[in-house]
Amino acid sequence: MAIARCETCGRPQGLKQDYSYFHSLASSVSKNIFCGSQACGKRGFIWLTDEEEKQYLCGQRSFRLPNQAVHVQVT
Repeated sequence: MAIARCETCGRPQGLKQDYSYFHSLASSVSKNIFCGSQACGKRGFIWLTDEEEKQYLCGQRSFRLPNQAVHVQVT
């Protein structure tokens, strides 16, 4: 499951999955995706797991965020 973090908070650490791949939001996506770090309200960018990066390289561009209500498109 993709995760959002701002430039300041950076790569997600200490989670069950390793998020190694950084992607920007597609220009058609609302700019209201915020960093998932606690107490951070900055604009978020999308980090993908190894499996999600494989899907991205095969053409998938829509990924679910942890709150289950949001899908994001990355470039």
